[in-house]
Amino acid sequence: MDVMYYLQTFDHFLIYLTVSLLLFVIGTYIFKLLTPYSERAQIKNGNTAVALKLLGKMAGLVVVLQSAVRHSINLVDLIVWAFIAIIIQIVLHLVIEYVLTRNTSLAKEVEGGNVAVGLFLGGVSVLVGLIVAANISF
Repeated sequence: MDVMYYLQTFDHFLIYLTVSLLLFVIGTYIFKLLTPYSERAQIKNGNTAVALKLLGKMAGLVVVLQSAVRHSINLVDLIVWAFIAIIIQIVLHLVIEYVLTRNTSLAKEVEGGNVAVGLFLGGVSVLVGLIVAANISF
């Protein structure tokens, strides 16, 4: 076991970990800004639908971030892919909310506790994250 190798690369690990966690927080915060209700208050009050939707968005972002870390050539590359993932998640949300389901307000459904809608939206976010993550390798 080459201990020196691990000691020499530990700084890179810390830098990428810090940047990845920061990107995760930024992405989650942007998602929060786009939500018309307080996710924190809704989850605190036991709204499972909101928790599932938020967890799915966060999981979709993490999937992309892990792929970006694996395939990025530098920190700038990682940051670019992270923001691409955030933008894609936002666009997807807008398409689902306003194009595919024009007659139903999904935000109101989730805020009202519709677990099926919350699970669906969270699941779609994860699936899109998987697709984006797979394409980062090119």
